[in-house]
Amino acid sequence: MEKRRVLLMGASGYLGSQIYQELLRDNAIDLIGTCFSAQAVHQLLRVDVTDTPSFSAILQEYSPHVVIWALMSATDERELIEKGLDVLLSQLPEKSKLIFISTDGIFGRGTTGSYREEDQPEPLDERNPLATYSNAKIHGEATIRQRHPNHVIVRVGPIYGRNAVGQWDKRVASMCADLEAGREISRSGNLYKSFVHVEDVGNAIHELLHGPYLGTLHLGPTEKESYYSFYKKMALALGLNADGVKETLLTEAETLERVIPLDTSLGTKKAQELLLTRFRQAGWESANSNANDKGE
Repeated sequence: MEKRRVLLMGASGYLGSQIYQELLRDNAIDLIGTCFSAQAVHQLLRVDVTDTPSFSAILQEYSPHVVIWALMSATDERELIEKGLDVLLSQLPEKSKLIFISTDGIFGRGTTGSYREEDQPEPLDERNPLATYSNAKIHGEATIRQRHPNHVIVRVGPIYGRNAVGQWDKRVASMCADLEAGREISRSGNLYKSFVHVEDVGNAIHELLHGPYLGTLHLGPTEKESYYSFYKKMALALGLNADGVKETLLTEAETLERVIPLDTSLGTKKAQELLLTRFRQAGWESANSNANDKGE
Protein backbone atom coordinates (compact mmCIF):
# COMPACT_ATOMS: atom_id res chain seq x y z
CA MET A 1 0.00 0.00 0.00
CA GLU A 2 1.31 3.45 -0.95
CA LYS A 3 2.14 5.67 1.96
CA ARG A 4 0.23 8.93 2.28
CA ARG A 5 2.47 11.89 1.52
CA VAL A 6 1.96 14.52 4.20
CA LEU A 7 3.34 18.05 3.88
CA LEU A 8 3.53 19.80 7.25
CA MET A 9 3.92 23.55 6.82
CA GLY A 10 5.61 25.14 9.83
CA ALA A 11 7.22 22.01 11.27
CA SER A 12 9.87 23.98 13.18
CA GLY A 13 7.41 26.02 15.25
CA TYR A 14 6.23 25.32 18.78
CA LEU A 15 3.09 23.46 17.68
CA GLY A 16 4.57 22.32 14.37
CA SER A 17 7.42 20.55 16.16
CA GLN A 18 4.92 18.60 18.25
CA ILE A 19 2.92 17.56 15.19
CA TYR A 20 6.11 16.63 13.32
CA GLN A 21 7.38 14.36 16.08
CA GLU A 22 3.92 12.82 16.47
CA LEU A 23 3.68 11.98 12.76
CA LEU A 24 7.25 10.68 12.49
CA ARG A 25 6.13 7.60 14.44
CA ASP A 26 3.43 6.81 11.87
CA ASN A 27 4.73 4.23 9.40
CA ALA A 28 1.71 4.75 7.14
CA ILE A 29 2.81 8.21 6.01
CA ASP A 30 5.72 9.78 4.18
CA LEU A 31 6.31 13.04 6.05
CA ILE A 32 7.82 16.23 4.67
CA GLY A 33 8.18 19.06 7.18
CA THR A 34 8.95 22.65 6.23
CA CYS A 35 10.60 25.55 8.01
CA PHE A 36 11.52 29.14 7.19
CA SER A 37 14.26 30.28 9.54
CA ALA A 38 17.95 29.71 8.88
CA GLN A 39 18.23 27.97 12.27
CA ALA A 40 15.91 25.21 11.15
CA VAL A 41 16.48 21.55 11.88
CA HIS A 42 18.46 19.88 9.13
CA GLN A 43 15.83 17.31 8.09
CA LEU A 44 13.25 20.01 7.36
CA LEU A 45 12.70 21.58 3.97
CA ARG A 46 13.29 25.34 3.95
CA VAL A 47 10.33 27.05 2.29
CA ASP A 48 9.13 30.62 1.90
CA VAL A 49 5.44 30.29 1.04
CA THR A 50 5.32 33.91 -0.13
CA ASP A 51 7.86 33.09 -2.87
CA THR A 52 5.31 31.89 -5.40
CA PRO A 53 7.61 30.19 -7.97
CA SER A 54 9.58 28.16 -5.42
CA PHE A 55 6.55 27.22 -3.34
CA SER A 56 4.67 26.12 -6.47
CA ALA A 57 7.62 23.98 -7.54
CA ILE A 58 7.71 22.24 -4.16
CA LEU A 59 3.99 21.48 -4.27
CA GLN A 60 4.33 20.03 -7.76
CA GLU A 61 7.38 17.97 -6.80
CA TYR A 62 5.92 16.39 -3.67
CA SER A 63 2.25 16.25 -4.71
CA PRO A 64 1.03 15.72 -1.13
CA HIS A 65 -2.06 13.73 -0.22
CA VAL A 66 -2.47 15.84 2.94
CA VAL A 67 -1.25 19.34 3.77
CA ILE A 68 -1.21 20.56 7.38
CA TRP A 69 -1.00 24.35 7.59
CA ALA A 70 0.59 25.05 10.97
CA LEU A 71 2.10 28.38 9.94
CA MET A 72 1.52 31.23 12.39
CA SER A 73 2.99 34.73 12.51
CA ALA A 74 1.86 37.62 14.69
CA THR A 75 3.38 40.12 12.24
CA ASP A 76 3.22 38.44 8.81
CA GLU A 77 0.02 36.39 9.02
CA ARG A 78 -1.78 38.43 6.38
CA GLU A 79 0.99 37.89 3.82
CA LEU A 80 1.16 34.17 4.63
CA ILE A 81 -2.57 33.86 3.98
CA GLU A 82 -2.94 36.19 1.00
CA LYS A 83 0.13 34.89 -0.84
CA GLY A 84 1.08 31.47 0.51
CA LEU A 85 -2.37 30.02 1.09
CA ASP A 86 -3.52 31.33 -2.28
CA VAL A 87 -0.67 29.47 -4.01
CA LEU A 88 -1.45 26.29 -2.07
CA LEU A 89 -5.14 26.38 -2.99
CA SER A 90 -4.35 26.98 -6.64
CA GLN A 91 -2.04 23.93 -6.73
CA LEU A 92 -3.67 21.44 -4.37
CA PRO A 93 -5.72 18.71 -6.09
CA GLU A 94 -9.35 18.35 -5.00
CA LYS A 95 -8.67 14.88 -3.59
CA SER A 96 -5.92 16.15 -1.27
CA LYS A 97 -6.97 17.04 2.27
CA LEU A 98 -6.04 20.39 3.82
CA ILE A 99 -5.87 20.73 7.61
CA PHE A 100 -5.75 24.42 8.51
CA ILE A 101 -5.00 25.48 12.10
CA SER A 102 -6.95 28.56 13.10
CA THR A 103 -7.65 30.41 16.34
CA ASP A 104 -10.31 31.35 18.88
CA GLY A 105 -9.34 34.93 17.99
CA ILE A 106 -11.78 34.80 15.07
CA PHE A 107 -14.48 35.60 17.65
CA GLY A 108 -13.27 39.16 18.01
CA ARG A 109 -16.22 40.45 20.00
CA GLY A 110 -16.24 37.45 22.31
CA THR A 111 -18.52 38.02 25.29
CA THR A 112 -20.59 34.85 25.61
CA GLY A 113 -17.97 32.11 25.23
CA SER A 114 -18.54 28.41 24.43
CA TYR A 115 -18.57 29.27 20.74
CA ARG A 116 -19.76 26.51 18.44
CA GLU A 117 -18.27 25.60 15.10
CA GLU A 118 -21.38 27.04 13.41
CA ASP A 119 -21.10 30.46 15.04
CA GLN A 120 -20.08 33.27 12.72
CA PRO A 121 -16.60 34.81 13.06
CA GLU A 122 -16.46 38.41 14.26
CA PRO A 123 -13.43 40.45 13.15
CA LEU A 124 -11.24 41.86 15.88
CA ASP A 125 -11.17 45.64 16.15
CA GLU A 126 -8.09 47.03 14.40
CA ARG A 127 -7.06 48.82 17.60
CA ASN A 128 -6.29 45.46 19.16
CA PRO A 129 -2.66 44.40 18.43
CA LEU A 130 -3.83 40.87 17.53
CA ALA A 131 -6.26 42.13 14.88
CA THR A 132 -3.98 41.54 11.89
CA TYR A 133 -3.36 37.94 12.95
CA SER A 134 -6.94 37.03 13.88
CA ASN A 135 -8.57 38.75 10.92
CA ALA A 136 -6.13 37.08 8.51
CA LYS A 137 -7.24 33.73 9.93
CA ILE A 138 -10.88 34.68 9.25
CA HIS A 139 -9.94 35.45 5.65
CA GLY A 140 -8.04 32.17 5.40
CA GLU A 141 -10.97 30.15 6.70
CA ALA A 142 -13.41 31.78 4.27
CA THR A 143 -11.08 31.27 1.33
CA ILE A 144 -10.60 27.59 2.11
CA ARG A 145 -14.34 26.97 2.41
CA GLN A 146 -14.90 28.62 -0.94
CA ARG A 147 -12.07 26.99 -2.87
CA HIS A 148 -11.25 23.61 -1.30
CA PRO A 149 -14.12 21.59 0.21
CA ASN A 150 -11.79 18.75 1.20
CA HIS A 151 -10.62 20.47 4.38
CA VAL A 152 -10.59 20.47 8.15
CA ILE A 153 -10.39 23.86 9.86
CA VAL A 154 -9.14 23.34 13.41
CA ARG A 155 -9.67 26.15 15.92
CA VAL A 156 -7.73 26.28 19.16
CA GLY A 157 -7.35 28.61 22.11
CA PRO A 158 -3.99 29.31 23.80
CA ILE A 159 -1.68 26.29 23.46
CA TYR A 160 0.54 25.40 26.39
CA GLY A 161 2.83 22.71 27.77
CA ARG A 162 6.19 21.19 26.95
CA ASN A 163 6.29 19.93 23.37
CA ALA A 164 8.03 16.85 22.00
CA VAL A 165 11.37 18.64 21.60
CA GLY A 166 11.33 20.02 25.14
CA GLN A 167 10.15 23.54 24.35
CA TRP A 168 7.64 25.22 26.65
CA ASP A 169 5.09 27.79 25.60
CA LYS A 170 6.09 31.37 26.33
CA ARG A 171 3.32 31.85 28.91
CA VAL A 172 4.42 29.06 31.20
CA ALA A 173 8.13 29.74 30.65
CA SER A 174 7.64 33.39 31.63
CA MET A 175 5.54 32.48 34.66
CA CYS A 176 8.17 30.04 35.92
CA ALA A 177 10.98 32.54 35.47
CA ASP A 178 9.09 35.14 37.51
CA LEU A 179 7.93 32.85 40.31
CA GLU A 180 11.32 31.15 40.66
CA ALA A 181 12.90 34.61 40.99
CA GLY A 182 10.43 35.51 43.74
CA ARG A 183 8.45 37.95 41.60
CA GLU A 184 4.66 38.07 41.81
CA ILE A 185 2.56 38.03 38.66
CA SER A 186 -0.94 39.40 38.09
CA ARG A 187 -3.43 37.76 35.73
CA SER A 188 -7.01 38.58 34.85
CA GLY A 189 -9.80 36.66 36.56
CA ASN A 190 -12.50 37.67 34.08
CA LEU A 191 -10.73 37.01 30.75
CA TYR A 192 -11.65 33.50 29.61
CA LYS A 193 -10.09 31.07 27.13
CA SER A 194 -10.02 27.37 26.27
CA PHE A 195 -6.41 26.55 27.08
CA VAL A 196 -5.31 23.38 25.25
CA HIS A 197 -2.23 21.22 25.78
CA VAL A 198 0.20 20.99 22.88
CA GLU A 199 0.34 17.18 23.03
CA ASP A 200 -3.44 16.94 22.79
CA VAL A 201 -3.50 19.18 19.71
CA GLY A 202 -0.83 17.01 18.07
CA ASN A 203 -2.77 13.83 18.81
CA ALA A 204 -5.99 15.32 17.45
CA ILE A 205 -4.32 16.49 14.22
CA HIS A 206 -2.94 12.97 13.77
CA GLU A 207 -6.43 11.52 14.13
CA LEU A 208 -7.94 14.02 11.71
CA LEU A 209 -5.26 13.26 9.14
CA HIS A 210 -6.47 9.67 8.83
CA GLY A 211 -10.13 10.17 9.69
CA PRO A 212 -13.07 11.00 7.40
CA TYR A 213 -14.19 14.20 9.16
CA LEU A 214 -14.40 17.36 7.04
CA GLY A 215 -15.43 20.83 8.17
CA THR A 216 -14.63 22.97 11.20
CA LEU A 217 -13.70 21.54 14.58
CA HIS A 218 -12.94 23.16 17.95
CA LEU A 219 -10.23 21.45 20.01
CA GLY A 220 -9.86 21.73 23.76
CA PRO A 221 -11.18 20.61 27.14
CA THR A 222 -14.78 20.97 28.21
CA GLU A 223 -14.13 23.68 30.81
CA LYS A 224 -12.88 27.19 30.14
CA GLU A 225 -10.35 28.93 32.37
CA SER A 226 -9.63 32.53 33.22
CA TYR A 227 -6.03 33.58 32.83
CA TYR A 228 -5.81 33.74 36.61
CA SER A 229 -7.15 30.23 37.17
CA PHE A 230 -4.93 28.84 34.40
CA TYR A 231 -1.73 30.31 35.84
CA LYS A 232 -2.71 29.35 39.38
CA LYS A 233 -3.30 25.73 38.40
CA MET A 234 -0.11 25.55 36.38
CA ALA A 235 1.96 26.96 39.24
CA LEU A 236 0.51 24.37 41.61
CA ALA A 237 1.04 21.52 39.14
CA LEU A 238 4.68 22.48 38.62
CA GLY A 239 5.48 22.84 42.30
CA LEU A 240 5.91 26.60 42.21
CA ASN A 241 4.69 29.27 44.63
CA ALA A 242 1.08 29.61 43.53
CA ASP A 243 0.55 32.38 46.10
CA GLY A 244 2.70 34.52 43.84
CA VAL A 245 -0.08 34.48 41.22
CA LYS A 246 -2.43 37.39 41.97
CA GLU A 247 -5.85 38.05 40.51
CA THR A 248 -6.84 41.26 38.77
CA LEU A 249 -10.12 42.12 37.05
CA LEU A 250 -10.51 44.05 33.80
CA THR A 251 -12.99 46.90 34.14
CA GLU A 252 -15.54 47.71 31.48
CA ALA A 253 -13.63 50.90 30.68
CA GLU A 254 -10.40 48.94 30.16
CA THR A 255 -12.01 46.39 27.87
CA LEU A 256 -13.56 49.16 25.76
CA GLU A 257 -10.34 51.15 25.59
CA ARG A 258 -8.15 48.17 24.74
CA VAL A 259 -10.85 46.43 22.65
CA ILE A 260 -10.47 43.12 24.47
CA PRO A 261 -13.01 40.32 23.94
CA LEU A 262 -13.58 38.90 27.45
CA ASP A 263 -14.64 35.36 26.56
CA THR A 264 -13.57 33.54 23.40
CA SER A 265 -13.77 30.06 24.93
CA LEU A 266 -14.69 27.30 22.53
CA GLY A 267 -17.48 24.78 22.68
CA THR A 268 -15.69 21.47 22.14
CA LYS A 269 -18.53 18.95 22.39
CA LYS A 270 -18.14 17.82 18.79
CA ALA A 271 -14.44 17.02 19.23
CA GLN A 272 -15.15 15.17 22.48
CA GLU A 273 -17.63 12.94 20.63
CA LEU A 274 -15.64 12.54 17.41
CA LEU A 275 -12.06 11.96 18.58
CA LEU A 276 -10.31 9.41 20.74
CA THR A 277 -7.98 12.19 21.96
CA ARG A 278 -8.81 13.29 25.50
CA PHE A 279 -8.19 16.97 26.17
CA ARG A 280 -6.75 17.55 29.62
CA GLN A 281 -7.81 20.42 31.85
CA ALA A 282 -5.27 23.09 32.74
CA GLY A 283 -2.93 22.09 35.53
CA TRP A 284 -2.20 18.54 34.46
CA GLU A 285 1.47 17.83 33.77
CA SER A 286 3.45 14.61 33.66
CA ALA A 287 5.20 13.43 36.76
CA ASN A 288 8.51 13.98 34.95
CA SER A 289 7.94 17.72 34.66
CA ASN A 290 9.59 20.03 37.18
CA ALA A 291 10.03 23.73 37.64
CA ASN A 292 13.70 23.68 36.61
CA ASP A 293 12.79 22.66 33.05
CA LYS A 294 10.74 25.72 32.15
CA GLY A 295 13.41 27.90 30.59
CA GLU A 296 13.35 28.37 26.83
